[in-house]
Amino acid sequence: MVREKSAKPRKQPVQKRSRQTVAVILQATARVLVRYGYDRTTTNLVAEKAGVSIGSLYEYFPNKQALVAALASAHVEELMERVDRVLCVPEEDDSALFVAALLRAGLDAHRVNPALHKVLVEQVPRIGALAASLDISSVLQRKIEATLQRRAPGLSSARARMVALVLETCIEALTHRAVVEAPEWLETGEIETEALRLLQPYFAQALASR
Repeated sequence: MVREKSAKPRKQPVQKRSRQTVAVILQATARVLVRYGYDRTTTNLVAEKAGVSIGSLYEYFPNKQALVAALASAHVEELMERVDRVLCVPEEDDSALFVAALLRAGLDAHRVNPALHKVLVEQVPRIGALAASLDISSVLQRKIEATLQRRAPGLSSARARMVALVLETCIEALTHRAVVEAPEWLETGEIETEALRLLQPYFAQALASR
């Protein structure tokens, strides 16, 4: 059983120099996680790679869990910024274009440092604040659900939730498998084409059966 430790930072950086220090520490955390994995990552190793003293690191982060939670939050925030840009599809666009936008959002999310994304998703324990920081699927599902309700106000909230869950789960599963087994499909667009063939008819039927 993994014992939960506080994953909250000790304090937030205010001055420009302190913000730069925290940024360097988080960048080093990402490099260490990708190279060594979660279990072998330590605060001492991160401090060494960041070129700061362990005291400077502990000034902001009390332990590894707090470091990783802060990094995960920053990673998810970057993902969601991309998702929000992609989901800005004009209301008059048809369902095929909307589903294509959802797919691009999912793909873009996985293109943001895929090596780090893989470690965060597969290795980091889902406990406490770490679980909240890494709940990417739920965040994306809620965004899809809200977008559906705006585009199709006649859709019941329960139906919108169901459709959003199905779409997000399929997109996440397909893109994650592509990251792990065939990352070149993300670059060529092949996975997007195949996923669109699968999901566009489902989405069109879901709207028609509202």
